[in-house]
Amino acid sequence: MTGPNARSVALDCLLLIAEEGQFSHVVLAAARDKFAWMAEEERALYERLVHGSLEYLPQLDRLIAERSKTPLRKLKPVIRCILRLSLYQILYLSRIPAHAVVNEAVKLTERRGLFGLKGFVNALVRRFSREREAILAEIEASSDLGLRYALPDWLAARFMKAFGAEEAEKLAASYLEPAPLSLRLNRTKFIAAGEPAAVTEGLVQSPYCEDSFVAREGLTASLRARIDAGFFFVQDLSSSLAVAAAAPKRGERVLDLCAAPGGKSLAAADLMRGEGRVISADLSPQKVERIAENVARTGFAACVTPEQSDAGVFRKDWETAFDLVIADLPCSGLGVLGRKPDIKLRLKEADIAALRELQRNFLCNAVRYLRPGGRLLYSTCTLTAEEDEDNVRWLLDSFPALSPLDFSAALPEIGDAEACRKGAVKLLPSRLPLDGFFISVFRKAE
Repeated sequence: MTGPNARSVALDCLLLIAEEGQFSHVVLAAARDKFAWMAEEERALYERLVHGSLEYLPQLDRLIAERSKTPLRKLKPVIRCILRLSLYQILYLSRIPAHAVVNEAVKLTERRGLFGLKGFVNALVRRFSREREAILAEIEASSDLGLRYALPDWLAARFMKAFGAEEAEKLAASYLEPAPLSLRLNRTKFIAAGEPAAVTEGLVQSPYCEDSFVAREGLTASLRARIDAGFFFVQDLSSSLAVAAAAPKRGERVLDLCAAPGGKSLAAADLMRGEGRVISADLSPQKVERIAENVARTGFAACVTPEQSDAGVFRKDWETAFDLVIADLPCSGLGVLGRKPDIKLRLKEADIAALRELQRNFLCNAVRYLRPGGRLLYSTCTLTAEEDEDNVRWLLDSFPALSPLDFSAALPEIGDAEACRKGAVKLLPSRLPLDGFFISVFRKAE
C-alpha cells in the first residue's frame, strides 16, 4: 500500500473543512506538521489544491451539479470532495495533465474503498476534461456574479445591492487574486538598530502607510530571519491604517479588546515607541499565548501586557481607565474572503444579525472603559452595513458622550478624505491593495 501523496492529503483536508466545518488554517497547519517529511513541491501542491478548491467551491459545486445525474447533496462527502478537487485542477491548474487528474481521482476513490463508484467518478471527471473549454467560456460569458466569481448566491446579491453592478464585480474579482504577504515594520526596533537598509531590502513600501510593506517574493529565508528577529510582524495594510487612524500617543494607556494575534497591539506600541501601556486581551489561553510570543519577539514586553479576558463581560477594574480602546471585533469577515475562502462555506446571511448584536455587547463595555476625552477605534474586516455603518449610528444614538473623530490627517493617501473627516471609512480591495475593512473613530466627551 502506497503512502499519502499531495492529492490524498488535500482530500483529507477538504473533507474536514468543507464537510465537517473545521477552519482551513487549523487543518492546514496540522497537515504541515504531520506531513513535514513530504517534499516541498508536494506540500505546495496540496496547499494549492485545498485553498483553490475552497476559493472556487460555490462555482465548482454548481458546475458539478449540472453534470451529475446524482444530485450533489446525495453524493457521498468523499465523492463530492474528489470531484471538487478534480474539477478545480482541470479548470485552473492546466499544467497538470487531464489524464493524471482522472487517474488520481479513480485511485482516491479506490483508496476509500468505494470501488462501486469508480466508474461514476471516472466518467464525470473525463467529462470535465472534455468540456473544459466550454465550461471556461460559460463562466467568462456569464452575467451571474455568483457563478463567474465563485460566490454564494446570497452574497453575490448582497454585493450587487450594496455596491452596484460595476463595483460588485470588481470586488468579487479581487477576491480571486493572490493575496500578498503584507508586513508592518517595527520602527521602534528599526530606529534602535540604526535604520539598517538591509532590514527593508527586497520589500515594497506602501504609498498609503510608511510602515507597511509587501513581500512580493513571499516568505523567503532572509525575510523569515528578519521577522524572527522582530523587525516585522504580519499585518495587512488595512489594519495598519486602522491603528494609524486611532493615533496612539506616547505615554497613553491602551486596551486592545479582541487582540489576537496581537498585530494592532504591536502597532500601537510601536507608534508609542514603547512608552505607555497596552493591555492586549483575548478570550482563549491559546490566543493569549500567541500574543505573548509576538510581544516577546518584537521587543515590546515592557509596554504590552497580554491578558486573558472576555470582551463580553464587563471589567469594573477597567472602567474609565483607558485613553484609547481598540475594538476590532469578531465579524462576518467578508473583507478577507481572498485569504479565508472557507468563509464562503460557513457564513450564512442570517449570521450577520447575530454578529451585530455580539459587537454591540462588546462595544457597550468598550465605551465604559474609556476615560473622559478618550478615543474608541471600532473596526471590522467586513463590508456589511449592519456590522459597520449601522453600528456607528447605534453607537452615536446610544452614547451621547461619543462624537465622530476626524482622522483624515492620519490617512491622507487613501482617497476618501470626506469619509475620514466624518469619522468612518470603508476600504474596498477593489479600490486599494488591501483587505476589505471598516474604520471608525470616536472621542468621548470630557
